[in-house]
Amino acid sequence: MGFQCRQFYLKDDRCAMKVSTDSLLLGGWVRTAGVNYAADFGCGCGILALMLAQRTDANARIDAYEYDAAATQQATENVHNSPWPDKVSVQQTDVLTFADPSYRYDLVIMNPPYFAAHLSSANSQRQLARQGAEQEIWQPWLARAAQLLAPHGRIALVAPQQALTSIDAALHTAAAPLAIIRRCNVRSVPQRPPYLVLLELTRQGCEQELELEELTIREENKYTDAFLQYTGAFYL
Repeated sequence: MGFQCRQFYLKDDRCAMKVSTDSLLLGGWVRTAGVNYAADFGCGCGILALMLAQRTDANARIDAYEYDAAATQQATENVHNSPWPDKVSVQQTDVLTFADPSYRYDLVIMNPPYFAAHLSSANSQRQLARQGAEQEIWQPWLARAAQLLAPHGRIALVAPQQALTSIDAALHTAAAPLAIIRRCNVRSVPQRPPYLVLLELTRQGCEQELELEELTIREENKYTDAFLQYTGAFYL
């Protein structure tokens, strides 16, 4: 199995979570201007890391961290076969315990294995990826990302709408004093309520006026112009 983007190809058959609209939308929506150092927490097959590689300057560095061995190997192969094999570094590690790099990240991006009781799966690898071994993941992952941010760095994430309460609680802990500076509510079609949210966060004290957006993926059986604006550089 795999997914063909305009500039790179992804295999994802050894990964618990496959290439999804969630990641494609996040990778196209996040702002990348001025990003010299970026991290992808829980990179899976490497899609977000490679989207950042495509969208950042030639000298930017992207560190992709993944816990699962099979996914790490596949991400490494995808990076090796991409146009940017020297720009992305894939590491098998726990995002909460890896050794701090000598630099701080301008951007940390994540589509994490969020915990949600209704997403239980009989497949243990998939369950781990979706549920973080049934542990609440937002507070520790956001706290860790906050530790590694450059002074005006940002965190970008995609989450189900029902995770907003947990995310908001995590932002107000002493370990992760973060503020939302950009939010996009995502609908699958106009008639349905938002099911996803895209967020950009920064440290409290560095925040700016909140930018609120609404995006619908499909209307009248075709992708909307807004969706294609963010994903057109990747979708064939």
